[in-house]
Amino acid sequence: MPRDLVQRRRPAALLPALLLLALGVNACGGGDPASGEPGGGAGAGQGPGGGAAGELVPGDARWVGRVESTAAGVGRFAWQGAGLVAVVSGASIAVTLRTEGTGTVYFQPVIDGLPGTRFEVREGADRTVSLGAGLAEGDHVVELYRETEGNGLSTFLGFASGTVKGAPASRGRLVEVVGDSISAGYGNLGSEPHPGWVANPACHWSEENSSWYQTFGAIAGRALDAEVSTIALSGWGLYQDRGGSVDRVLPAVYDRALGPYDATRWGFERKASAVVIDLGTNDVTPGDFSGEDYASAGVAFVGKIRASYPAAWIFLTIGPMLGQPELDQVKSAQAAIVGAVRAAGDARVSAFDFGIQDLGADGSTPTGCDWHPSALEHRRMAGILEGQLRSTLGW
Repeated sequence: MPRDLVQRRRPAALLPALLLLALGVNACGGGDPASGEPGGGAGAGQGPGGGAAGELVPGDARWVGRVESTAAGVGRFAWQGAGLVAVVSGASIAVTLRTEGTGTVYFQPVIDGLPGTRFEVREGADRTVSLGAGLAEGDHVVELYRETEGNGLSTFLGFASGTVKGAPASRGRLVEVVGDSISAGYGNLGSEPHPGWVANPACHWSEENSSWYQTFGAIAGRALDAEVSTIALSGWGLYQDRGGSVDRVLPAVYDRALGPYDATRWGFERKASAVVIDLGTNDVTPGDFSGEDYASAGVAFVGKIRASYPAAWIFLTIGPMLGQPELDQVKSAQAAIVGAVRAAGDARVSAFDFGIQDLGADGSTPTGCDWHPSALEHRRMAGILEGQLRSTLGW
């Protein structure tokens, strides 16, 4: 398994405007995610019955996020937040899933708007899991999301019980979140206090304590009745990762359908209404942050996103793990990106920030694991994002 992003706080006496540091991540499997040849990806971006992702094909579920449809009702996915929504009839509902290339993956089921118990699917034999039993007869809206960030591959093999009747009509709202460990939900179910700016007791990343469903993007999406697709990798950045590598950056793998280490390309058939880029924490971490390099990479990345989503509003954001002056350095570079893009004629881009998470006077207010935002902090951030989306897009 990877070592995910770990962020630590230096003693206040050494760094008055505290910067939260990061330790890197290497995803399971080999290869350089930036160097693979484009894959064929037959069916990439299609729904269970062959329609474009987001379309309702009568009698079929609807894929959510980046799912490669390989057969009717069968789909492969790796990015966190990918999954499906369906109207299923029956008092008992179960699904069959497969995990490959990583030890375990967690999933979040939701039935009729109520989150069920998260469960894991370990690598090995296919597993059939009950999502609900003893339900009222009739139709139920079933959602299922991959919780674990893009390591290994998940395959949805179909409903083992319950009759799929279709899917709820989509509002046509798609928000894409591109980020690092914060967007991925790293350690947000954990609790780590830092009395005297020392983690005690320390809490480290695991699949069990990290939830996409409780990230700021997912929470804001639910509040706005929007689907959310998250492309996020712990330790990665915009122009460099937390170790200074210019290869482990999100622009290099942004168009991947099945995580960073599979060359299958995503088709971008369904158009996002908004794209939220939360990158910069790891760009700062090596201690040699260049606002010019960051801005140059940001302008190029916005251009790449714009080519796929001509009408989307693109937001740049940062926080809440950086202290000062690093937070303002990234914000200044993001303002430069917005200025350059707008000067070139693209007005549908803006920036905002999530501020700094509250750690208390001496660090004793708990965060998630390794200084990351807790589920409570993600809810605060979600409120900020929700406000931005409502005011900008009129939602």
